[in-house]
Amino acid sequence: MSSTRFRWAAAALAAALLLGCGSAERKLEAATARRHAGDPRGALAGYQQLLADLGEGQLGKADAEVRWKALKFAGDVSYLELGDYQSALAYYRRIISLHPGGPEAHEARGRLGDIFRDRYGDHLAAITQYADVAGSDSPDAPRYQLEVAHEYLALKRWEQARTEARILREKWPTHELADEAQLLTGQSWALERRDEEALGAFQALVDRRSRPDVRARALEAQAQIHAQSGDLDRALELYALALPGHPNPDAIRTNIEAVRERRARAGTARPGDRAAAFDKGSAKPAPREGP
Repeated sequence: MSSTRFRWAAAALAAALLLGCGSAERKLEAATARRHAGDPRGALAGYQQLLADLGEGQLGKADAEVRWKALKFAGDVSYLELGDYQSALAYYRRIISLHPGGPEAHEARGRLGDIFRDRYGDHLAAITQYADVAGSDSPDAPRYQLEVAHEYLALKRWEQARTEARILREKWPTHELADEAQLLTGQSWALERRDEEALGAFQALVDRRSRPDVRARALEAQAQIHAQSGDLDRALELYALALPGHPNPDAIRTNIEAVRERRARAGTARPGDRAAAFDKGSAKPAPREGP
């Protein structure tokens, strides 16, 4: 922590502590100041004390909002800073019970899904949480619909992944994530080793003049399929078309060089792991920020 940030946090903490015997909002500020000062356990203790003071019953609007924030922050500290995932789950579930169907519950379900997916590897439990938000009126519904499709892809349930992607495209046809859903459809065909269907799904993105980065990723995916099947000349053509608009041109250049080397050796390389080939995070070149 920088000295400037530390001084700011310490001053905020001192000011909050002076007001610590005051309103619930001031106690919330005091606990949050501890978090900013680098004391997550102290912050959590403050949130827990505040929640105990507020109780479980009905509250006025102001105190209800403070309780929601205390639950949210306690969950975030437990999840992100202390690694206590079970406690985090409990805090987020409490939010859902207090705010059923509301934006607070939608946000909490998203966090639950992330914990199940990233910390426990439980894709089905994550789907349950994401699907609830996807079926709601939340502005984040399209994003969570795509997450549902991704989770089925991770489970290798190809047809269900395509079904969920189609739901996104049909329900939100003009949303920017509709193109991501079409990309996922192509990826599912490719991972199922159904190359013609995969090439067609990616070509649909090229033909409808999607965003340059999406079009480039579709061309890249087509190039990978051709490279794996041994059509190296076509792969090089497609990589060249993908290069100008791709969010990670270094990865494309590396792939071009690899295909050129294969062609120069005039040998047949073993097809690679398709799961890795279509994983956006699997590029080997130096890290570069995505879109």
